[in-house]
Amino acid sequence: MSSIRSKEAWKRVNLPRKLWHASSGMFMISVLIWNYPSKRMSLQILAVAALLTLIIDIVRFSSQEGKSFFRNFFGQLAGTKEEDGPNASFFYAVSLLIAVLLFSPRIAMGAIASLAIGDPIAAIVGIMFGRRRVWGKSIEGAGANALISFILINFFVQSPLVAASGAVAGAFVEMLPIPKVDDNLSVPIVSGLAMTIVQSLIY
Repeated sequence: MSSIRSKEAWKRVNLPRKLWHASSGMFMISVLIWNYPSKRMSLQILAVAALLTLIIDIVRFSSQEGKSFFRNFFGQLAGTKEEDGPNASFFYAVSLLIAVLLFSPRIAMGAIASLAIGDPIAAIVGIMFGRRRVWGKSIEGAGANALISFILINFFVQSPLVAASGAVAGAFVEMLPIPKVDDNLSVPIVSGLAMTIVQSLIY
């Protein structure tokens, strides 16, 4: 019985989607590191990605052929909400674009890590081990999100306090049931904003 539950849980995890989510963010962090301190190439890549995902959605909702194309090529990477709603990858690209545009390169890297790694970890831990829930999200998932994000953000920023603020802010906003706001959009912006504020207070 437990093995059946485990298989069902892994199916809900949708590992290919989580890996795509993580690898996309880590790729952008790599671009930021490679071109540091310039953000020009990152902004160009993200602008193109946002435009392409928007075009895919326009084509998808404009015809049955477009829906079939999306289902055949991107169906495994899509979540249940994306069947009839906007492609989450659009919000992902836009949020990273805003984060890179608004924040310093190091804080942008930390904010991206909070979304790219922390968010999937929250989902996996929540689905597999979550028992206590707030606003429909598991406390265990949020704790794992904050811990992993804190460890990763420390590689990019100069202060553990700044890293902690970004990790906690990202994990908290990921839990919040904000109507009509995709957490792919809110997490890196709130995380980056928290780090920027804390950094300005201690330096």
